[in-house]
Amino acid sequence: MADIFHGHDMAPGLVFQDDNVRVIGVENTHVRFPGGSPGYGKYKSYSYRFETPNRVVVFMGDTGPSTAVTELAKNADLLVTEGVTVDDVLEVRKRNGSWLAMTPEAQKSWIAHMEEEHITPEEAGKIAEKAKVKTLVMSHLPPTVNLNDGFQRYIDAARKHFSGHIVVAKDLMVF
Repeated sequence: MADIFHGHDMAPGLVFQDDNVRVIGVENTHVRFPGGSPGYGKYKSYSYRFETPNRVVVFMGDTGPSTAVTELAKNADLLVTEGVTVDDVLEVRKRNGSWLAMTPEAQKSWIAHMEEEHITPEEAGKIAEKAKVKTLVMSHLPPTVNLNDGFQRYIDAARKHFSGHIVVAKDLMVF
């Protein structure tokens, strides 16, 4: 694989540009380690803006709310974000037993991570509205106890804050 992919460290700003696309990255808030901890400053997570002659698409990835990500999304045609609620994921963890296997400290840390370093559908709607995007696409959805979950409640939650077009992504959709 190392012969095909060549990884390198990057900094926020212009990541790539050619005649067809300009890619801008900003550090998001998915990975936060307290100062002095082993992970502090070591791990970073980025959101990306792809500008083509015809469209602007922003991929937020896993992140909590941040001014940098909202600015990156300004006037995008398509904003692709995760959508997650603590209650949905917690219910799955309780049913499969993994929640009870965690220490109280680990449970508290997990909830803090979910609340601070991920985006709820309502937060996604707020970001989309503030950034004035045209379409919000919620992707990278959590497992739920309902195998036929259409995530309509996610659309409804985002709709409280965003009046534009909202889609819950499914595999192989084209935009």
